[in-house]
Amino acid sequence: MEFRKPVITIENPENLHLCFELDEKIYALNAKNVLEVTTLPMINKPQKLPKFIIGILNYNDLFINVIDIRKVFNLPVKSFELANKVIIIKGEESLFAVIVDEVTDFFTAMPAQIQRVMGENYSSVIKSFYKIDESIINIVDIQSIEEIIKKAQFEENTTNYSELFPQDEESVCVLQRRKNEIAKIPAMNLDTAVYGKDQYIVFRLGEHTYCLYSFYVRELINLKNYSITKIPYTPDFIIGIINLKGNFYSVLDLKKFIGIGNNTNKKSSKANKVIVIESTELKLALLVDDITNIVNIAPDSVEIKNDQRLDSLFIKAETFINDEVYNILNLEKLINDERLYIDNSN
Repeated sequence: MEFRKPVITIENPENLHLCFELDEKIYALNAKNVLEVTTLPMINKPQKLPKFIIGILNYNDLFINVIDIRKVFNLPVKSFELANKVIIIKGEESLFAVIVDEVTDFFTAMPAQIQRVMGENYSSVIKSFYKIDESIINIVDIQSIEEIIKKAQFEENTTNYSELFPQDEESVCVLQRRKNEIAKIPAMNLDTAVYGKDQYIVFRLGEHTYCLYSFYVRELINLKNYSITKIPYTPDFIIGIINLKGNFYSVLDLKKFIGIGNNTNKKSSKANKVIVIESTELKLALLVDDITNIVNIAPDSVEIKNDQRLDSLFIKAETFINDEVYNILNLEKLINDERLYIDNSN
């Protein structure tokens, strides 16, 4: 009996972990606690801070603490760089963020192979570890971090974090821009209660204008605000996976997948607009050249096509808006394309 599953699949999501580095040592968080990964922004630094707190970050119009994870782990003070990553974490009682050197990978931890740490370690924040080949991955206990912060809230932090951030004018501008982007509430979230059944998302692929039925669309995002994790041995049209508020989506270079455009030297990463879609089969983030509009298209203005040339471009129908041809994406054909699945027929 043939069984097919997606090329990028997250098995046992409760056991999925996100890896990060501090001073070349590898740590991991349970991915269900990770809301987002982004690059270092400017952080508000009040004059007086509790111990272990670097400052305050405005995240989607919520003010959250940025925790000095290095101090929690008793690591030496280190200057921050533009390339540092910030992990937004949902704890048992609060949201908070940590600054790390790099976010490296995902792995699924088999519960039977997670080993307990014997004795006290990192103030009990690391209670277990996992071995992959010869690498030891220290698993961070989120609840323990929250407990440490809670106990230390009446102790003053004496570290001058302002001196640890890049000071040159160009870097300050980059940090400020990132800060403003993180603070914004996503403006184009789609809600079927708001967007009617005839709503379509209009986007461009090269010279082609496509439409996608909004029923399948969860969100519209800018990819530059998210960290992409590369997955080895996947097709070149799969850029990697992103974590969007605790859910993981395969990033599909739609133009490369469909085969539009002949300039193979032009990197897809220059396109930033992504349409996040969900079906019962797949969770995909479709990388497109641009998202231009959200429009109503009446059913009687849609002309179904039976053209092999259009079918190869994943076009199932056309409509005219202001004398321009809009191609309606055949999403059913796309999510059932055999290239997005691996064969487990054995």
